[in-house]
Amino acid sequence: MIPDLRLSLAALCGIAIAAAPAAPLLSQEPEVAPAAPERIDLSNFPGVIVEKVVVPIPAEIFAVLDKLDEPDWNGGIDLPPERDRGGERSVLALTFGGLVAEGFIAVQAKNGDAIEKIGRRVLSLAESLGLSSAVQPHSLSIIEAAGNRDWAKVRDELDATQQTVRSTMERLRDDELAGLVSLGGWLRGTNVVTGFIGTSYSEDKAELLNQPVLVDHFRKLVGAMRGPASSTATIRSIETGLARLEAIIAEPGTVNEEDVNRIHDISRGMLEEFYFEKAAADSAAPAI
Repeated sequence: MIPDLRLSLAALCGIAIAAAPAAPLLSQEPEVAPAAPERIDLSNFPGVIVEKVVVPIPAEIFAVLDKLDEPDWNGGIDLPPERDRGGERSVLALTFGGLVAEGFIAVQAKNGDAIEKIGRRVLSLAESLGLSSAVQPHSLSIIEAAGNRDWAKVRDELDATQQTVRSTMERLRDDELAGLVSLGGWLRGTNVVTGFIGTSYSEDKAELLNQPVLVDHFRKLVGAMRGPASSTATIRSIETGLARLEAIIAEPGTVNEEDVNRIHDISRGMLEEFYFEKAAADSAAPAI
């Protein structure tokens, strides 16, 4: 393991970031999660490196975070209202990634109702992307497993869903969209975890945020985009947000409490470009 690589927050919400289509999927969870270490050793963290991007094993990462604290995963679920997001495929891909990340948060919360809603929403979004036939088996399995409270099965199917979408897009030479699926999941994961860390700060937990390699990976992904999507307001805002995150995370060392809150606010603003509703511009407006 390369010492200066840092843990992927995408994997904290079960989203494995792979830079090559042939990368093995390392997300199957054992029946009993392994015991977490007393302190995080990022130079020896379980996972593999795929083109210099860490792909940790989700079960191990959940165990570490739960060892450091007991997050209110139910409080972290924030499934936005269903709405028409238009036909822009880059926005749909980002949203799909965010939605799968939401599913992993719901799995951690063992919230079957939320998982069933997310499973149906995943299928609907896959239809908009023209991938319904590839995703439908996973979506139905997610709903069934949630009804049976089989959380390990739900997590496996969410992992498989994201991997299926990525590999299908790559096979169709939609590599940009495949990368945006991962980016959407990473942003949702970053936002929820910084929320937890910000309310109960410690250097151990903040160390999970020190991931300059991933920020650089996504900046290059967005910067290399071509075609009409690259000049949309959403993609330009995402690129600006990644530059702001890179300025915070680029230096080695622990992310301080103020920076954790900054990362949380920046990631929320980026998510409002494609996932959440934008915050009201004037909260002081009188009620009608």
